[in-house]
Amino acid sequence: MENTNIEFASPFRYRTHVEEKKVICRLLARRVIKDNQALFIDPSTTTAYLPNYLSERQNVKVITDNLQFAIAANQMTNLNLFLTGGSLRPNSNSLLGNHTIQDIAMFRPQLAIVSCSTLDNTGAYIADMDQADVKIAMMKSARESILVADHTKFQSVNSDYIRLASFPAWSKIVTDRAPKDQFLKHMAALGVKVIYPGSK
Repeated sequence: MENTNIEFASPFRYRTHVEEKKVICRLLARRVIKDNQALFIDPSTTTAYLPNYLSERQNVKVITDNLQFAIAANQMTNLNLFLTGGSLRPNSNSLLGNHTIQDIAMFRPQLAIVSCSTLDNTGAYIADMDQADVKIAMMKSARESILVADHTKFQSVNSDYIRLASFPAWSKIVTDRAPKDQFLKHMAALGVKVIYPGSK
């Protein structure tokens, strides 16, 4: 069970697979996020890199509990940022708990952009209940949900133990490289678009 069912500290995760996360954020900015949209950004280290790629987007409203995203976006005048309330858990770089969920329920944005720890042909998973609660609340309140996951998170075995949702809960999956053909065909049959470098 190595590397599964464990939520590593945010500072550690922020420094792993950095180039993959940047590729995903670049794709999000170019092919998913539009001007004048409102969106949830989840408490993930992947989305923490996103502000660097949103400089050309105009009038984007972001609701997030992600402190790393908020700090990076602080000087960006093209973004309107709402930071949720909640409890700050050590080494999480995110606000969590009942107040976070209550604030999320106030909004109905176009998009919820959420990450996972692992995914397989049936759904996406995570190893932390508090983080799962936030992501699920964002997906419930948004009009459309987008899943972000680098190629290391695609698992056929040893997925994490908390299911965020089953496919096709997300309309799109954004990743840094092409998944296996079997996965792509399965997602296409479910109506889930997979976006990666070179995809149509």
